[in-house]
Amino acid sequence: MGEVPFGVQPRREDGRLQCLECGRWYRSLAAHLFQSEDTSVDDYRERHGLPATMPLVSIDMSDRLRELARKRRQRGELLPIQDLRDADEIAASGRAGNTRHRETASRPGVRAAHQAGVVKGRTQAHNNARAVLHHTATALGYTDWEDLIRQTRHQSIAAVARVVSRNPRTIAYWRRQILGENWKTEGGRLQPRRAAAYARLDEVFAARGWADLPAALAWAGKHGMRGVAREVGSTQRVLRGWEEHRRPRPAETPA
Repeated sequence: MGEVPFGVQPRREDGRLQCLECGRWYRSLAAHLFQSEDTSVDDYRERHGLPATMPLVSIDMSDRLRELARKRRQRGELLPIQDLRDADEIAASGRAGNTRHRETASRPGVRAAHQAGVVKGRTQAHNNARAVLHHTATALGYTDWEDLIRQTRHQSIAAVARVVSRNPRTIAYWRRQILGENWKTEGGRLQPRRAAAYARLDEVFAARGWADLPAALAWAGKHGMRGVAREVGSTQRVLRGWEEHRRPRPAETPA
């Protein structure tokens, strides 16, 4: 048996699982562990860093058992768990499950499963949100959400947010994603507050005789950007944005 990373349960394409004790492959490890390895599934999971709830049967067998259980429930042969146990027993089982979760949370296999679940959940949430935005855009007559963002780039964030009934930060986020970080300059129009801040910096720099930010930095010397920001009553972030805004954009090459 080759070296298997701790916390990983090997599984073949046909769904069979490899026993990490003997190296052979089985459709179900539970019976094999009890009969041949003299161990329980819980001890096996703990010894190899596997999640406490990881099924130790092949995928096709798991699907078959699930289907059998579903049919038995339909025939009334299996009752819901709340009908078989009282509230105290269910609560005690829940507490035991929480304790077990805390005890196994540090296992590598558990951490990997949790991280994969978080990534999957975030991706699904992102896709769901994008689908809703796409529906909103098409309802307003645009091809899709990206088309809406590009077609409304000349409008203020607040105006677009009101039209699509979304938070302005959502519009700003998607403009950065679709138009790039410098979407404000590409759009040809700044937010009113930012435009006012940039206009004030134009006046301040002209009054001090600074042609641009590098000239101001040369004046500030060792105090650098922080010294310039303090002198003009602004922030380093606004100063960088102002400098970027003043740079001429390269002319677009005709198609």
